[in-house]
Amino acid sequence: MNTNRIRGLALDKSRLTIDGKHLSDYAVFTVAGGITIGEAKPVTSFQSAPGRSGGWDATLDDAHGYPAMNRREITVQIAATGDPMEIEEAKTLIGGRNGRHVRIGGLTSLGEYRGRLAVGAWADRHDAAGALQWSTCTLTLDAEPYAYGAEQRVDLLLDGKTTHAQILGNRPTPPVFHQLIDEKVDDVTPVATTHTFSANDSTARVANTLTGAGLWDDPHPLLIDCEQRKTTWRGEARAIAIDDDYPTVPPGPVTFSGTVSPKTNVKKYTQYVTYTPRWLL
Repeated sequence: MNTNRIRGLALDKSRLTIDGKHLSDYAVFTVAGGITIGEAKPVTSFQSAPGRSGGWDATLDDAHGYPAMNRREITVQIAATGDPMEIEEAKTLIGGRNGRHVRIGGLTSLGEYRGRLAVGAWADRHDAAGALQWSTCTLTLDAEPYAYGAEQRVDLLLDGKTTHAQILGNRPTPPVFHQLIDEKVDDVTPVATTHTFSANDSTARVANTLTGAGLWDDPHPLLIDCEQRKTTWRGEARAIAIDDDYPTVPPGPVTFSGTVSPKTNVKKYTQYVTYTPRWLL
């Protein structure tokens, strides 16, 4: 079977995508009225107490006052038509995504949903002569509660100066701090340094040693990924200070800052923050 050929059928008129590819690339199309987006319920807890109407709210909120959210179920009914070979090809293309973590776009203009995809049973339809005419099935996404927008970048001022930004979305999001350092090329004495980033009132510090660079070295990267709770210097794992934490930033105005100190072995450096807006619909 040649799955790289140009397909003769492009019946899907929706905006739906799976991992960035339109449904037509999978040789299927959506069935009218076949899309449902389930609700995402907040994870709450209430404790009954004598003499208190409604009991006590024991919900665990994050630092910004938001509770955790349960996953949601998204279903998309699709169909494949054409000759038997085209229908079988569609089944194999869609079947290749079964069980994988995928992104489904086009359900909202704000971003994509992420989750595990389950491909349901195919229902085949035959004509009076027994020839296969079309097949339908239901795709089910066990989705995270949010729609994720396009990654945003905020360039930071140097030397700890405050940078003001506006965080998109309507739920808190974990930032990723980036620092690219050009170390001095001459023979240098190793110097203990501290990389410091802040988001509003939360700070993340990383202890490091700058030992100089080779003549043709690219800038050496420091990465603090607050969603993965992971810090790396030149690809090697580092830890933030024990009394710090990986911050998240709420939607709306926020202040960032970053620096490296001392700059004894630093020729120059740049820094920026990336984040992915989260929308709860």
